[in-house]
Parts: sequence; structure tokens; C-alpha cells
Amino acid sequence: MARRVFVSFRYSDGHWYKERLERLFDSSTEIINCSEDVNRSGQSDFTIQNYLYSKLRSTSVTIVLLTPNALSHRKDYFGGYDDWMYDEIRYSLEDRENNRCNGLIAVYTPEAANMVVKPSSDLTTILDFDNLVRANMLNIKPSYKKNPKPGIYDSNYDSYCSCISWANFINNYAYYIDIAAQKREVAYKYDLVKRLQTVNPYSSLFR
Repeated sequence: MARRVFVSFRYSDGHWYKERLERLFDSSTEIINCSEDVNRSGQSDFTIQNYLYSKLRSTSVTIVLLTPNALSHRKDYFGGYDDWMYDEIRYSLEDRENNRCNGLIAVYTPEAANMVVKPSSDLTTILDFDNLVRANMLNIKPSYKKNPKPGIYDSNYDSYCSCISWANFINNYAYYIDIAAQKREVAYKYDLVKRLQTVNPYSSLFR
């Protein structure tokens, strides 16, 4: 059965990558792409929520393109998250009417690689960055951890959100999408983070 996916990306530096994925998916009988390019940033939160729910309703996996401009979520004056991609990711992680939360994949582009991971001879360290996908990496509950070594995580199954390089993903995208769909079926094994905590940088001014 074909997997239906939604692609979240930052238009300013991710549009080329999104179009490349669309061409790959259009040539595949295994993947159905349900995303689009419409700019709805001027719409109300309620309208955006309903729109995203309608787009995500029929999908099972959300693919997030991590480009340099997409790594850190945008915030408003008061420190709250005001970012279209943040909304797409958090709605993907919500249990929706007639459809539970999506599987999640973060695909980092070559330009963002040194901001996302630090490879060594035998291990890859995932760096910290202010993004909801990062909060859902390395979050397997201890009793379900696949790699038995303390502090070492299986790259495919010990994070709800897989973190995959662009080159690896486009060479075997159906494989990674299938793994994300499998983890969706056992989401209870993970400590899912569905919203990031915000801190108002100006709160001390009102004390």
C-alpha cells in the first residue's frame, strides 16, 4: 500500500529540495505526496489549524526538511513560537479525529549538516537546536531501547523522529518512510514532545 506523506519546509532555502522530493515521489508508486506551496502566514490560528488538519488527515508520515533557515523556529516579540513549520510539526504529532499522530522524519540538507550532526569514526552525535523535531530524537523509553549500550542510540528505532542526511534519504526514501510508519504504530514506546516550552524574555520587566 502506498504511503501518504506531508513535507514541511522553509521556502527561503528549502524550496529546491522540496521540489526534488516531489519529483522523486511523483515517479514512485510507493509514495503519495500531499503537501503544497500555498503561503497562509496571514491567516488566523483557527484557519491555519483547520487547513493543516485537512492536509494531514490522510497522511501517515511528515517529512521535515532541515535547511539552515529551518533549524531554529521563529519566535514573536514575547518569545512564543510563531512559525509555520512549528505548526506543521506540532499538528503532525497530535492525535486527530479519525487519524492518530504521524510518523516523523527530519532530513538535513548538506548546508545544514554541521549544525545538525557531528560525525566521528564510529558514532554520530546529534547536536542541539531549537526545533520540535530535535525534541523527539533520542526519546525512546528505556524499556524499549533497541541499542543496549548506555548513551548510544539506534539511528532508526531509538528516536521517534529519525534524523537522516539528504543523500541517504533520497537514495532509499521508501525504506525510511516505512520505518517512520512502523514507529507510528508503536508511538507509546516513545516520550513524545508535542509542544516546546516558551520563555518570555521580557517577563522580568513586569515584576
